[in-house]
Amino acid sequence: MDQAHIDSDDDMFMDAPEVRVSEGSSSSTLGTPTQSVAKPLKGRKRFNADLLQLKNHPELISRSDKWSVKRVRPGDDDGSIDVALMETASNMLQAVSLLVSDTSEYPNNHTIFGYSPDSGPLEAKVTAIVEKLSVRPGCTLQDAAEFLVREISRSDEDDDDDEGGEDEIEIDDHMSIDEDFSQALYQGLPRTSRLRLGQLKKDFVEAKAAGYSPGILWAGSGDFILSISIPLTELTKCIPPHALLAWDRHFLEPGQHLTLLISGMWGFYPLVQRDGTLLREAARAGANLKFKVGFTQKYKPSPDSATTAFRQFTLKDSRDKKKPEPINPFFDLTGDSDDEDYLDNLVKGPENEVDEAAFQRMSLSNSLESLLDQHLLRLIQLREKFNFGWAAAEELLWQAETSQENPSTIVLEKREMLEKADVDEQELSASYKLPDDSIDPGSTKLNLLTTSFSFLLRRLALCTRHCVICHKKLQNEYEALKPYVCDSNLCIFQYYSLNLGPSLEYDIIANTEVVDLLVSLAYTAAADQVLDEPLPRGMGLLVPRPAGSVIQVDDGGLCQFDSLSVQEMRSAIVMLLNSLPPIGDMKKYLQRKSSADNTRLRDMDPDVLPAAWSLLRWSVASCTAHIQELTDKEDCLKNISPQFRQFRFMVGAPDKEAKFKTALEKETAGDANAQEYPTLFGFHGSPLKNWHSIIRHGLWYKSIAHGRAHGHGVYFAKDGNISMRGYAAHSAHRWKNSMLLPTNCFALAEIVNRPQQFVSQNPYYVVDKTDWIMCRYLLVQYMGDHSTGGSRGSWTQDAQRAREPQTIQEGRYLTQDPKCPAMLDGQTVGVPQPSYHIDKLLAACAKGCQEVGLDQEDRGVFDAPDDDDDPPEPNLSTETETILEGITTTSAFPPLEEWKPDAEWTERNVEEMSDPPRDSSPSATMALQKEFKAMLKEQKLAEKKNDLATLGWYMSPDHNGDNLYQWIVEMHSFDPELPISKDMKTKGVNSLVFEIRFPPSFPHSPPFFRIIRPRFLTYMHGGGGHITVGGSICMDLLTSDGWLPSYSISAVLLQIKLAISSTDPRPARLQETTWDRPYTAHEALHGYTRAAAMHNWKISNAGEIQKLVTNR
Repeated sequence: MDQAHIDSDDDMFMDAPEVRVSEGSSSSTLGTPTQSVAKPLKGRKRFNADLLQLKNHPELISRSDKWSVKRVRPGDDDGSIDVALMETASNMLQAVSLLVSDTSEYPNNHTIFGYSPDSGPLEAKVTAIVEKLSVRPGCTLQDAAEFLVREISRSDEDDDDDEGGEDEIEIDDHMSIDEDFSQALYQGLPRTSRLRLGQLKKDFVEAKAAGYSPGILWAGSGDFILSISIPLTELTKCIPPHALLAWDRHFLEPGQHLTLLISGMWGFYPLVQRDGTLLREAARAGANLKFKVGFTQKYKPSPDSATTAFRQFTLKDSRDKKKPEPINPFFDLTGDSDDEDYLDNLVKGPENEVDEAAFQRMSLSNSLESLLDQHLLRLIQLREKFNFGWAAAEELLWQAETSQENPSTIVLEKREMLEKADVDEQELSASYKLPDDSIDPGSTKLNLLTTSFSFLLRRLALCTRHCVICHKKLQNEYEALKPYVCDSNLCIFQYYSLNLGPSLEYDIIANTEVVDLLVSLAYTAAADQVLDEPLPRGMGLLVPRPAGSVIQVDDGGLCQFDSLSVQEMRSAIVMLLNSLPPIGDMKKYLQRKSSADNTRLRDMDPDVLPAAWSLLRWSVASCTAHIQELTDKEDCLKNISPQFRQFRFMVGAPDKEAKFKTALEKETAGDANAQEYPTLFGFHGSPLKNWHSIIRHGLWYKSIAHGRAHGHGVYFAKDGNISMRGYAAHSAHRWKNSMLLPTNCFALAEIVNRPQQFVSQNPYYVVDKTDWIMCRYLLVQYMGDHSTGGSRGSWTQDAQRAREPQTIQEGRYLTQDPKCPAMLDGQTVGVPQPSYHIDKLLAACAKGCQEVGLDQEDRGVFDAPDDDDDPPEPNLSTETETILEGITTTSAFPPLEEWKPDAEWTERNVEEMSDPPRDSSPSATMALQKEFKAMLKEQKLAEKKNDLATLGWYMSPDHNGDNLYQWIVEMHSFDPELPISKDMKTKGVNSLVFEIRFPPSFPHSPPFFRIIRPRFLTYMHGGGGHITVGGSICMDLLTSDGWLPSYSISAVLLQIKLAISSTDPRPARLQETTWDRPYTAHEALHGYTRAAAMHNWKISNAGEIQKLVTNR
């Protein structure tokens, strides 16, 4: 179809189910019909699908009694759409052009820009509405269209809207490079505080009453971060301690708090309305809530730690050695890593002192943060609109994303099914202690702190029931103890490629025998051709073609693992695991290389294929049971031969222990013997080849391995010798590099002592009620290295010594039913109290948990005057006063002297600027106009308050505006205690003068920042501040690795100022004698490329950068 036809025909899509926009062309062409797929669309496909739906069905867009959407169709540029709004009374049409910044990021991480191509009385109103649309996160095309309708209808009722007035910024005509993009966008309000302290006090009080500890941390520039936490000792009352220990050992460390940080409020509070939408003023100002989840020693971290947690980029120097941090068992170095000190800390061990003010991430941080960032507000909106609970709202959201349907349509068709999700969750209260719902149906306001934290606690408690990547409910037939992913290939790929699971390095060093055991079991299962789902599909593995296979290979002789048959997959797994070095050698390598930068396990042996290292990680991370070798005699079983390695073994859902205890209470009531001896113990043996599956799925009895002469159920032997010799069969296949060389395995399980209700009790216990069974120990007979250092010939002597009865202390060990004790080699097996180990940890946690009083800032919140019940909306046309009386902040932000521009100093530096960039593009021009207006508006409001010092930067109107692609910005008003500030004062330097140059690919590519004057002391001569030798900025934020299109220039300037203000490792200083010599553009470019190469930062288009800086 030709372009002329497309432009003139409103029905250009016809009935095609998908619109395809060709790469590198402004033409829209039709794609061929495609079959719908089950997985949700994302990126360009989702954008095209949404556009097609709105094109064919504009009636789906909510309308008001004044305005509606008449037509939607694609625009001339890739990612653009044209919307025609129609006024009901007059049938007048108003055109709006929208542009999605990056369709590959749609519908979550994009930005929507726009303008009105129609001139007339509504032009200013529409432009103002589109400006607000650009700061709404995760806005779909339908959301955008409905927002346009809603806001233009509201603007008719509110003609005194403060988009214009004295705050409107005039832009000279010569700035409009392209007339089609002359309607500029801006972010709106400056980052001045609009904190209603009385409302914050009310929310703090509610949070305290709910048992939480709220806090506030000042982040500078009128902004703040909120925190809310709970001691982990309290968390164990809601979530079983053994589950917490399996998820992350830091959960049961003394003195820890689970802490949630909330940022992105831009000085506003409250900013979330009862219906889950942002206040209009907060949205216009750029508010965008972000959450961080982690551990803190106190009820909140320090302001610096909190600010660092939200920083999306790093300030690094290869010579900078960080202070040791505690071991993080969920950081993986099999791939690329930026944590240079991780292995050092890993070798030193957990005895390192923990910074009490630090914020420490945990194993589930990434998953929980993405859930909160992307879905919390949307879930609140769905709850409010349809009167649902959390579970129903989640199910509705997932179905809407999968089917691409309007949630209202789904509710009409499936309300009963959705409401059942809430009922099902209520039934979980029998075994899961979920937090109270903090959303009060009778309240007109939303407490952001308690709502977000209770939602976090709820999802943490239910984390094993949901995928850690897509967050949808798992449909597995078995319940896991550890969080894992669903069977979606995309989720599996992200889980392993992004290292979102446990740290392989940590396990290799700290749990060497467990890793060896898991790899050995996976190898045996594959070699014996019993390894079954879940197989390592979806990981993008490239493997050598198995013998006898005819599958196509690439130039390197490798084929796609996912394309193999199951039998070929097993053969490939055997081949890859055999290529790995011993786990003990890996441990030595990691310990020996602990001081090296960017250490990666896969660098240990370049001859080992990447797929083998990925398979090693899969063997460990896919284990959803908790296995821990017992080395402390107090934790070990008594009267067990040293030829067995003992492991603590827990499998099943986190609430399995609660269900087991419930069954105990119910079934032992009325039985005198059961009340005295509530449980008994039995051994379960199975061939070695089956244990890879058992430790993932639990003790099932769906498949028959040895017959079921005594009925259906899980079989247990009363004597361990029967399990070991009769059922725990050896395998002819063993992983050749195993140190452990396991020969057979059997488990010791605790069972409700009601044998008369078993399917059978002689000669075996046959139990068909899985809630009556708790696996406690895994015993592994092995042939490899012994902890005693003895050889295989010493086993007999060891076993002989083990046959001598050992004393079983009462109290610490269970008193077993004398009618049916657990026996092995003719001796009663001494079993420690199941809760003994956990009780020790909890006692240490309780001892380390100290009551910490509120700091001065938080006391100021609690002591603040009460807020009115219904305060008026903030008036944007007047300055909003900050309610901070009674709060004394620390010296982190000392008062600044009044700052005024020095025209002569600025002029001197402008003379050193390079010629303006020569390249431009319409999309970059539109984005730059938005940024320019936002900057000038923020600066103008600061000038009105005579507070340029707090703003920290200044754009001279006399030297900006001639070319949108070249700015001159002054940075000033540093902390007077900093050496750089003292140097500037001594030498009469009024400001740091920056030249900022923008490429035609902006905002998808970063701008180039360089200092003109003054000249800084270089790092090799004792300077700091992340300034390169050529005056450019040493931050990955300004490279392709760290840049995001959503970054605003004012936010980047703030981060640069923080970097220059940093005194770690050394403070920034000016050159003593040559401080007044300007940097040249060539110096800046050389320093930039040198720093990027040193840190391995990616520069996507070096030629574009060179041309941008030098015009060559």
